[in-house]
Amino acid sequence: MTIEYTTGLAPSPPTLLKDKIICLWDRGDGVRCRDVLKGDALSLHLCSVHGCRGADDTTLTCWWDGCAQHMEKCAIVKHIQDIHLGVTYPCRRCGMTFAGKRSFELHLLGCPVPKKRIEVELFERTLVFERSL
Repeated sequence: MTIEYTTGLAPSPPTLLKDKIICLWDRGDGVRCRDVLKGDALSLHLCSVHGCRGADDTTLTCWWDGCAQHMEKCAIVKHIQDIHLGVTYPCRRCGMTFAGKRSFELHLLGCPVPKKRIEVELFERTLVFERSL
């Protein structure tokens, strides 16, 4: 599945990090990159292909589909995922979906659906598995 979104609008349906995306970074000549990559490879792609390098506090400009917003390097991948791609994080325990990774991680700490603990005895050892109910 390849997903292409334009002009900062949140996509529908939501994008997952495992989905393939088309890079809409402006190469500097008004033409979009259009490389196809997995969402979780975005950071590497921006660094190796588009030169988004430097210390985390280096100021960069987002050239995704003409955005032109300035931000620190450490925020650019999150910005593209949240604003331009609408990446979501589904909880496999309760089914809720979160727009940001941080809110998803906070949810996991207090998710009301407990993990199911499975113990299996095998060759005089007990193996423990935890999974969603």
